[in-house]
Amino acid sequence: MRIGRKGWWVGALVAVWAGALLVAAVWSAQHDPATVRGQTDLTEGRQNLDRAVALLVETAGPGVTPDVGPLRQATGCRVTMVRRGTELDQSVLLTVPAGQEPTLLERLVDDLPAEWSARYDPGNGRFFADAGDFVAIRGGIEEPGLVRLTAETGCRPSDAP
Repeated sequence: MRIGRKGWWVGALVAVWAGALLVAAVWSAQHDPATVRGQTDLTEGRQNLDRAVALLVETAGPGVTPDVGPLRQATGCRVTMVRRGTELDQSVLLTVPAGQEPTLLERLVDDLPAEWSARYDPGNGRFFADAGDFVAIRGGIEEPGLVRLTAETGCRPSDAP
């Protein structure tokens, strides 16, 4: 069977399009950031958590006594229905003079990076920030003079198979 000129061009166009899609897919897989937490491993989560905790302590500023708690690890969470993972979290206790807790949380909202979208609700004393790379910061006023913030990686695939 003989293919006419029009048929040849259509076939060539489809082949070029398929090649372009393949190149784009390979490039995207190598260069684009993760779109879900399950695409990042626990090592990446730990590095991002460490950066977030360090920045929280630094941003708290003078007049605040920080106490960084131990890194906690919980296994057995589910990344997918068939795949288990591990979560990491670390708390930071910030001690200020009683009554200064709202001022500290408002300062954190103002001074943390804008892309964290930090929020503080004075009505319930709760604080939230998205530290990026699927690390969340949650917490608030625990008692007069004490603010507890916890950085969490969420459930991620363990580094080991």
